[in-house]
Amino acid sequence: MRLTSIILTELALDKLKAEENLQSIINSGEDSDIKVKRIKLELEKIVNIDNMVSKWKEYIPNEEPKNNNND
Repeated sequence: MRLTSIILTELALDKLKAEENLQSIINSGEDSDIKVKRIKLELEKIVNIDNMVSKWKEYIPNEEPKNNNND
């Protein structure tokens, strides 16, 4: 299904962006207290996206390739 792929692609893109932000925060020269708060926010986003992917996969039907060969 095309919609299934679109949703999963969008979620993967969101996760990559959050991971890139996380890496940027880790490498920044910010004050430690600020850095810790920002890291926790990005981690929260990443975990939320992972949960969204899992939930989405629960809602969509299992898509098994149709094989017409009688093996």
